[in-house]
Amino acid sequence: MKGKKTVRLKDPTPAPAEWGGDAGALSETAAALAWAAPAEAAPSPQVRARLLARVRADKASASPAPVRPGWRFASAQAAEGWRETFPGVRFKTLSVDDERDVVMLLVEMKPGARFPDHPHDDAGDEGLVVSGDLVMDGHMMRAGDYYHADRGTDHVNIVSPSGCTAMLSLRASVWRKWRQTMVAR
Repeated sequence: MKGKKTVRLKDPTPAPAEWGGDAGALSETAAALAWAAPAEAAPSPQVRARLLARVRADKASASPAPVRPGWRFASAQAAEGWRETFPGVRFKTLSVDDERDVVMLLVEMKPGARFPDHPHDDAGDEGLVVSGDLVMDGHMMRAGDYYHADRGTDHVNIVSPSGCTAMLSLRASVWRKWRQTMVAR
């Protein structure tokens, strides 16, 4: 073979019988494979930047800063605050702004879960699918998709084929009324 280097390593240790008993042939094969292996490539700048960002984020979350006045943080992963309202459907109230009459909610639906049909007699709502998928009135929605429903509309045929998390915004007064109705059930 022109241009190829042949390396014969001498190994005083006999090779095991299952290797054919020839340590020299095995060493020669290993050496040839090592020479043929591509040089280790450095990660691309994009991969390096993403990795460093993750390391910085992990360091920051390991010792969170104290919460300054006027700020509040909530985590979807935290167990507190979740309330299952229908089989496979649970809510977490993120914020209630009585002055503006607005509530922000997280909703999680397990795969195949259905949300009951309901009218929007008092007010509309709007939402954003954060992860997963959701079919609402025949419209498939995936992560990043948004909807707005005016007052007087009906939410129908709501199901999540593979599960989803969504964020909703609606009037706080309507939310309280709906929760009281749910507690009465």
